[in-house]
Amino acid sequence: MRVHIRNAKGNRDRLVPLPAGTLQVLRQFWTLHRHPTLMFPNRTRGLKGAHLAESPLDRGGVQKTIGLVTEEMGLKH
Repeated sequence: MRVHIRNAKGNRDRLVPLPAGTLQVLRQFWTLHRHPTLMFPNRTRGLKGAHLAESPLDRGGVQKTIGLVTEEMGLKH
């Protein structure tokens, strides 16, 4: 129940705890795209083509999506 994060801050590997609820959400997400090696595949072909992706999801896309969601929720910071 741990996640291995490679090249984290300071170029160090980290092992962080993985809560059971988070594992359940990640498993549900994986059932949508079913990429054999990437947990967060690039979605240039859309969600249905995500299993064919050759690269991971772009970091900027994640940040943009989080910004849009927090704006819709009315969160300031």
